[in-house]
Amino acid sequence: MQAQQNQRQAASLTVAYCADDEFDQDSMVSLHDFKDLERKADAPVPAAPSTPMSESQAEPAAETDGKAPAAERQKMELKAIHEAIARVEAEAKATCAAESRALAEARVRSLAEDRAAIDAAAAAAAQQNAQAAEEAIAANRERLDTMRAAAQASVARLEAVKQETAELRARVESDNAIRLAAEQRSRAEQESRLRACEQVAVQSELAEQAARAAEELQVQTEQARLQAVERVAAVQAAKEEMVGIASADARVAVLARERERHAHGARQTAQMLAEAESEALDLTVQRERADQIALESAFNRAAAEVRALEEARALAHLEQEREAIALAQAESERHAAQSLRLRLQTEKELRDAAIHRERLEMVAVASAQARRDADVRILAATEARIEVDRQLRAVALARVAAEQDAEIAGHAKLEAETAALEQTKAREAAEQAAAVAAARELEEQQHAASLAQERAELARQASELAASQNDAEQAAVDAGKATLAAQAQVSQLAQEKARQAERLLQAEQERLAAEQAALAALKEKLEAEALACNAAQERIAAEDAQAELLRGQHAAEQALREAAQKEADAIRILMDQALVEGEQKAAAAQAVQAQARLAVELGQVHSERARVEEDKAQAADALLASERDFVAAERESLALIAQKLVQQRQTSSAEERASQAIAGRLEAEKQATAAAETRAAMEQQALDAMRQREQLERVAQQAASEKLAAQQALLASAQAHAALQRKAAETTRAMAAARQQLLEQDTARAQQQERELAALRASLEQPQTVFSSSLTAARAKAEQVSSASLTREVIERLTQPNEAGAVWRSR
Repeated sequence: MQAQQNQRQAASLTVAYCADDEFDQDSMVSLHDFKDLERKADAPVPAAPSTPMSESQAEPAAETDGKAPAAERQKMELKAIHEAIARVEAEAKATCAAESRALAEARVRSLAEDRAAIDAAAAAAAQQNAQAAEEAIAANRERLDTMRAAAQASVARLEAVKQETAELRARVESDNAIRLAAEQRSRAEQESRLRACEQVAVQSELAEQAARAAEELQVQTEQARLQAVERVAAVQAAKEEMVGIASADARVAVLARERERHAHGARQTAQMLAEAESEALDLTVQRERADQIALESAFNRAAAEVRALEEARALAHLEQEREAIALAQAESERHAAQSLRLRLQTEKELRDAAIHRERLEMVAVASAQARRDADVRILAATEARIEVDRQLRAVALARVAAEQDAEIAGHAKLEAETAALEQTKAREAAEQAAAVAAARELEEQQHAASLAQERAELARQASELAASQNDAEQAAVDAGKATLAAQAQVSQLAQEKARQAERLLQAEQERLAAEQAALAALKEKLEAEALACNAAQERIAAEDAQAELLRGQHAAEQALREAAQKEADAIRILMDQALVEGEQKAAAAQAVQAQARLAVELGQVHSERARVEEDKAQAADALLASERDFVAAERESLALIAQKLVQQRQTSSAEERASQAIAGRLEAEKQATAAAETRAAMEQQALDAMRQREQLERVAQQAASEKLAAQQALLASAQAHAALQRKAAETTRAMAAARQQLLEQDTARAQQQERELAALRASLEQPQTVFSSSLTAARAKAEQVSSASLTREVIERLTQPNEAGAVWRSR
């Protein structure tokens, strides 16, 4: 029962501690008391369980332990209470730790929110920078693409003009060759006519000789009998020769058929070449489309790479900001300065005449205020700078609309640089005016020192202070000169950019003039081709007529050959009859043999002439086939020229593609056997062009990175220059205030000294020694007071610029 009561007390203590969550030293049982009670126990007791037992388990334990000594029971109770108190203390400590953890989490949450806000601002600034960089890169890429396309178009036009000129020269040479061949052919025909006349005369002479031989045959009968065998052999040889002639004629006919087959094959080959040309044109169009798609994909890939690069940079900045939360404000200021630099850069490129006039007016107002008062000038310049920043924001928002007026923006940029130079000159004039004012103030101080001749030591100190102020002003003037030098460099860069823009404009004008000249030359060439086409048609008509005459002549010669063949057959029949009759018809046989011999000779002459005529006919057929091929080529070229004219009148891009197709067609006509090699070369050129494009993209990315580095360096220099200007302005303001206060103090001291001198003069009855001692003491006191006040004011003025700079940066 005692154990049960102890457990209930421990439970009540636990509830009390859980409800209060705090420790009360008066109502809490001390652990040392329990330890003292433990020391009074006689024997060691086994360890008690860590957790309290339930009532159902405690009752059997109490019944079993009822016989145990009272000391052991007390020991167990003390252990249970000790554990309860320890548990309460642990719970209280856990509660305090939870509260401190909640407070720490709240602080971490607030810091995370602040960091998220800073990250969002930095991300927005980085996104703006990335957008500005992407726009600049896109503008540069478009400008480079236009220039590259213009250069390629001009090169293609020049190549087309050169090729067409070479084709015209080749056509003129071929026309001259054809004309010479026609003249030679006409001469050969005249010579053949003359030979035919000579052959007719020879045949008539042969007929006369045959008649005379027939008269002599009767006298030479005996000789003919002896020569019969020889004549039979000669007849046999003549038969064999006629058989050879017939076989040669058959071969000629076979060759003619083969030529016809070759001509048919050539026509089929021409058709296949035309089909191959159409396929090549289709492949060229497909290749151009593939090149366009590849170019677009390359541009998209470049844009994606730029975006990825910017995102990586933004992520790097964010990681740096997460690692150094304490430097978040500095990072945000740096991003703000970078955005300000980008806005300044865009303002330099897109400023127009209205902004220029406004800046001139503001500069005029600022210069007028500076002439009146240096402090008012500095404030006006600050307000003008703030107004310029606002205008820069407005210009940055209107940048998309201002891109269409790039040339006007270039002129405006030149005017803006001129305005900046004038502003710099005005600032220099204002600084000179401030220096003049400082000189006047120095003269006034010297005049005040001359009025206070008694205070020689004080005047010396004032002059030393003025000398230090002059040194500070000289340093400010040096800083201004350095600023002027930097601005002069900026103006030189702007002038260099303007000259580059003028050179680009001049090159564009020259390119336009060259294109116009090329168009004029192309028109003249087309007119010449039209004249050549008309002349070729007339020549084709004349050659057709000549071919008809040749066909008629060939038919007549064929008829002559048939007549000669019939005559030879008749002679063979007569010779057979003469052989059958034998000796009875010797005279007739001799006459027939002589006539046969003459006929054989005439047949040989006719066969030779037929062979020559066949050669001429074959040459004429080949020439006719070549003329037909040339006519077909001329017609195809005329069709291509017509297509070229139509495509050139449509669009400039269609003109380029048409010229390429025409050049490809002409090249295929000239080098039909090397079409595969040409296509391979074109594919290699396309691959080279793609590699060149990739290299140009890499160069553009490298230029963009270099430009970014240069812009960062320019930003650093601009920040340093701005800090130097702020320090100079703060120092000038402090010096002006110090001078004003010094002037007021000098005036007050001069008045006080005058009053003291008046009082001293009034007290002339006093001894001279007293006067000199009092005067010396007054001077020493005045010098001490003035030196202390001057030291204090200078220290205050030198410490105030830091506070003013902090306020300015916070604004």
